[in-house]
Amino acid sequence: MNKKIYLLPLLLLALIFVSCEETKEATKFDNWRARNEGYIDSLKTVFDEKTDPELKAFAPGINPKLRIYYKKKISNDTGAIPLYTDSVNVFYRGSFIFGETFDQNFTGADPGPFDSPTKFVIQTFITVGGVSGWAEILQRMRVGERWLVYIPWELAYGASGTDDIPGYSTLIFDMQLEEILDE
Repeated sequence: MNKKIYLLPLLLLALIFVSCEETKEATKFDNWRARNEGYIDSLKTVFDEKTDPELKAFAPGINPKLRIYYKKKISNDTGAIPLYTDSVNVFYRGSFIFGETFDQNFTGADPGPFDSPTKFVIQTFITVGGVSGWAEILQRMRVGERWLVYIPWELAYGASGTDDIPGYSTLIFDMQLEEILDE
């Protein structure tokens, strides 16, 4: 009988230790692929239902099953449109779907006099493994235009991502095409 009394607390103690498992803290990138695909799906719904008339979309030539969504913040009907082989200067701010900025070359709400645009060669976005969605966007923008662009992960860094950007990241860019460079 005495042995049974000692076994009961030991059994309860063992049960307590077994039931206490470490809990993993949630991170901002949990369920990342599903959240990013859901974000693009919500843009598709807004576009299809025409609840935001400023939201536009196009099917990129490299993957016509996908859509790149955008809003024109500044239009310029007379600006030149760059070609695939052109180099351009662009102001941009890139962010994740939850609003955190991962890269930018201007810091205020708008590019200022002390900010410098970045030079890009459009064709290298596809040939060097960059954000192929950028090549698609830049060939549709006119010099002087500013767009808010939503690029699905398949046209960004794909499933593998980069050092700072996890795979399956939908990228949001506020970008302004400053000029086409003569080279």
